[in-house]
Amino acid sequence: MLTAFSRAFAQMTDPAFRGVLWRALALTAGLLAALGLAAKWAIGLIPATGYGWLDSIIDILAGAGAVLGLAVLLLPVASLFAGLFLDEVADAVERRHYPTGIPARPQGIVEGLLTGLTFLGAMVLLNLLVLPVYVIFAPLAPVLFYLVNGWLVGREFFELAALRHGSPAEAKALRLRHRGRVLTAGVALAFLLTIPVLNLIIPLFATAVMVHVYWSVAPGQAHASNAR
Repeated sequence: MLTAFSRAFAQMTDPAFRGVLWRALALTAGLLAALGLAAKWAIGLIPATGYGWLDSIIDILAGAGAVLGLAVLLLPVASLFAGLFLDEVADAVERRHYPTGIPARPQGIVEGLLTGLTFLGAMVLLNLLVLPVYVIFAPLAPVLFYLVNGWLVGREFFELAALRHGSPAEAKALRLRHRGRVLTAGVALAFLLTIPVLNLIIPLFATAVMVHVYWSVAPGQAHASNAR
């Protein structure tokens, strides 16, 4: 497990990783800028009350709300755009560490977009569903958060790596067979996901980690790595 994380971390300076990160951030900045302009236009449509002091308060609150909303959207939007290029990250890892392994099935842009949307949707929905549990068991909320999101991160990114080399049924079966290892990696990644700024690269880092985890448990691939 430590090997998967150390190798993924060592490869973060790889040109393929940097290229994906900059493209994802550029697309994110473009979309958020467009949303910011739209929010500014919408705020301008708020009718005046006729009271200067009240109009000022409304403008300040609306502006603050727009800024907060854009800040909240930063991570999910960046993750969504990064999802378009995760196949490139997985390819880079496999070229460097597993060059003799079975060639991967390429993932299209639409499939990458659907993967990103599915992951974000599942994360939001799952955390909303367990929100009452977080409140009721407040002292245990951090532990529950990392377990819930660790399970989700582990499942999504491990199966993303496994689907490059097999069917959905095979990917799921392999994950369940090694659920402990996948969950442990997922919990560690979920913890990193809560660290500001660092969380922007987690989709790329998680992909790299889970490619290593996949190759460590994939049937018949025990000797595929040239650097193990």
